[in-house]
Amino acid sequence: MWAIIGTVFTGAIISYFEIPQLFKNKCWREISVFILLLLVGMTLSILLIKDVTIPNPLDWITNIYNPFISFMERILS
Repeated sequence: MWAIIGTVFTGAIISYFEIPQLFKNKCWREISVFILLLLVGMTLSILLIKDVTIPNPLDWITNIYNPFISFMERILS
């Protein structure tokens, strides 16, 4: 529980120092990307703290390219 609170607190501290400068410079796209990436990172961190298994994106890529790889192996061998 304390690790989750620490993660949220760390995200809040980072936002406290970064977002006002972005508002001052009117960098609206950067603010939205910053918030999106911070939320994704904090979500993944909290899931890791809770011992939730997170699927590996490389497995998805491998499954997508497997038919092409087997086709190329049949042609080239």
